[in-house]
Amino acid sequence: MSSTLTVFGRITRKLRIEHDEYLKDMALHLGVSPAYLSAVERGQRNAPYEWVGRLQEAYDLSFEAVECMKKAVAESRAYNKLDISHLTDADKRLIEMIAEHLPLFDDVKREQLCELAGQRKGN
Repeated sequence: MSSTLTVFGRITRKLRIEHDEYLKDMALHLGVSPAYLSAVERGQRNAPYEWVGRLQEAYDLSFEAVECMKKAVAESRAYNKLDISHLTDADKRLIEMIAEHLPLFDDVKREQLCELAGQRKGN
């Protein structure tokens, strides 16, 4: 799995830095282990929606900060995580390029991609 922080992870890390706290301190506010919070921040676990309220209370967050955090939690749940650790670097880059350009694909290109993805070696 990736060690890159999610949007939610970046928000919580910034919040901890601003309050001069460690991961374990925030985990205590949330009632979870530091390892679980770390996994959520890295996208290995889903952030529970109730965490936003707990963090709002613990850190006296503004309305704007709460809305941003809600969006980050929803975004982290908006897609499935895909383990590509077993792929070659070239294949990982191919997946990244497809993901980057997918919003630009029209229906014809999307259908072609689906057909291509459905093909098996030797067909």
